[in-house]
Amino acid sequence: MLSFMFAGKDSYLDYGIVISRRPTLPSPKRRITYINIPGRDSSFRYDDGTYEDLTINLECSIKSNSNLTQKVDEIKDWLFNSGEDDLIFSFQSDKKYIAQVVNAIDFAQILKHSSKFPIIFNCRPFKYAVQNNEITILNNNTNINNPGTIGSLPIIKLYGTGDIILNIRDLQVELKDITGEIILNSEIQDCYDVNITNLNNKMKGYFPTFKPGQNLVSWSGNVQSITIVPNWRWL
Repeated sequence: MLSFMFAGKDSYLDYGIVISRRPTLPSPKRRITYINIPGRDSSFRYDDGTYEDLTINLECSIKSNSNLTQKVDEIKDWLFNSGEDDLIFSFQSDKKYIAQVVNAIDFAQILKHSSKFPIIFNCRPFKYAVQNNEITILNNNTNINNPGTIGSLPIIKLYGTGDIILNIRDLQVELKDITGEIILNSEIQDCYDVNITNLNNKMKGYFPTFKPGQNLVSWSGNVQSITIVPNWRWL
C-alpha cells in the first residue's frame, strides 16, 4: 500500500486515501537560456545554475465512498489550506519535498462516479532530508560529508570573538568583531544573531555551501564551536 504524508497528516491513517499507482518522480530541469546569434553556428547557452519547480501527479483512491462522504470537508481543508508544506512518500520516507496542492478536485463528481481522483503537487526543485540533524564542530580542520547530489545551503551558527576567517572547502568567509553568536543563513542569504539583529556588516564573502562529498571546515581566530543545520538536498 502506498500513501503519503503532507503537512503533518498521513493520507491513509487520517483520511483513508491511498496512492493507486506509484508516481513518477521527475528530476528538476536546469534553467538554461538559449540565444541565437546571427552568423554563429548553434546557440549561445546561458546557465545561471538554478532549477525549475517540479510537478508530481498522484492518482489516488479512497477506501470507501462512505468514508469520503464523511471526510470530504476535512480532506479539502487539509489539501487546499495547508499551503506549502512537507510532502513525504511512504516508499521514500527518509526524504521530503516542499510542495503545495495546485489542482481543484471536484469531490462531488468523484463521489457520484468514482472513488479515484488526482492530486497534483507543485514542488520546489529538490528533495530534502527528513531528519536534518544538527552537526556540532568543536575541532578545527573537521571534515563534513554531504551525502546529497547537489550543494546544500546550510544554516551555520558560529560562537566566537574577534576577527575570524571561516573556510569551507575552497570558500572563505571573513567575520569582523564577533562578540558571541553569529548566524550565516545560506538559504535566505542573510547574517544575523539569535535576536535576528542584522549582522551583514560583519561578514565579507559568499555564503557557504557544502558540495557533495567531503568538505573541510577550518578557521583562524577565536572560535569556541560551530553548529550546522546542513539542509542536505538531492536532485
